[in-house]
Amino acid sequence: MIIQEITAILIVSAVVSVDGTCAQKRATPPSLVSEAVQLFDVEVRQCFAQSIVVEVTDRAWQKAQLNLSHGGLGLRSVSHHSSAAYIASLYASGFGDAQNPHLSHTVDLFNKLVSPSEVISVDAVTTSPVHQRVLSKKLEDHQFSLLLEASSPADKAWLLSLGIDTARGSSCSLCPGLALDRLGNHATICKRGGDVVTRHYHLRNVIVEFCHRAHLGVRVESGSGITPDLSHTRPADVLVVNWERGKHAALDITVTFPLIPSILTAASLSEGAAAEEAEVRKHRANDPKCSELGWVCIPLAVETYGNWGREAQSTFSRLASHLAIITSSHKSKVLTELYCRLNFTLVRAVARALLARCAPSLGLQDIV
Repeated sequence: MIIQEITAILIVSAVVSVDGTCAQKRATPPSLVSEAVQLFDVEVRQCFAQSIVVEVTDRAWQKAQLNLSHGGLGLRSVSHHSSAAYIASLYASGFGDAQNPHLSHTVDLFNKLVSPSEVISVDAVTTSPVHQRVLSKKLEDHQFSLLLEASSPADKAWLLSLGIDTARGSSCSLCPGLALDRLGNHATICKRGGDVVTRHYHLRNVIVEFCHRAHLGVRVESGSGITPDLSHTRPADVLVVNWERGKHAALDITVTFPLIPSILTAASLSEGAAAEEAEVRKHRANDPKCSELGWVCIPLAVETYGNWGREAQSTFSRLASHLAIITSSHKSKVLTELYCRLNFTLVRAVARALLARCAPSLGLQDIV
């Protein structure tokens, strides 16, 4: 994960929440400010695209506007939520009046944006407590449903795997008798079915590809059987030739789960604690063999949620520098591409593992 991009997204999200336009939508009928709030939404999208240095398609922007529980970034559309904000504001201020033409029009606008079962009436919003949080949830749930209906089977599986119940009372199809947890955590660490190995190889292949593009000599799965001692260890998933002061670098990829009991407390108190613990564990296992071979041991640890360890970040920064020189590109652009490729590969692997275990309960057997 790239801290600058994450910080930029948080800033954009904060601006969306506290900007004067948001205050305006609460105090002014949506019909009177529709053009202004639509323009604000366009500017937020442009700012977001510049922050992540990636072109944002219409569909990607729709996903980004979803709340966090639906797998989005919480960059709510001001125009989409203006009706909910105005209705709740009228009730809270005591100015809700069934004879108010603006209220009637706004309720009609709101009802067009929610499912038929969630429509509201003017009488209801003037006589019963109305909270924007409740109204906005109705809007977001319907928006998510529409996005889901228009999704391809694979995209639907991705959306379903984000923040909602993927178990629905079922058990792991590869671990008989073991109930799936609500957020699919078991699927990310289950070693049956080959998903862990496949995930490992795909991450390794991305790194190998970038090394080749940077004109670095590499070998894969190196170290086993080279020396009499420790012959069964293989410290290098990717061996980069002449990486540091004439020494080869043994890059060892490991994916760790931050919610296991032994690391949960530390992970909850310090960001990246699980990745750092994995780095220490890999050094303990591989340093003796690497010393024998004259190699530098570099663990590339990543948590299942996409947070890379410090040594991995340092290595990727150096790799991006090599590739930026070769391609005459900005290092930040190359580094962004590398992280995007790696984390997208990780996310796909997690989605694949989820599908393999809970597809029957989600009705998605056809795409497993």
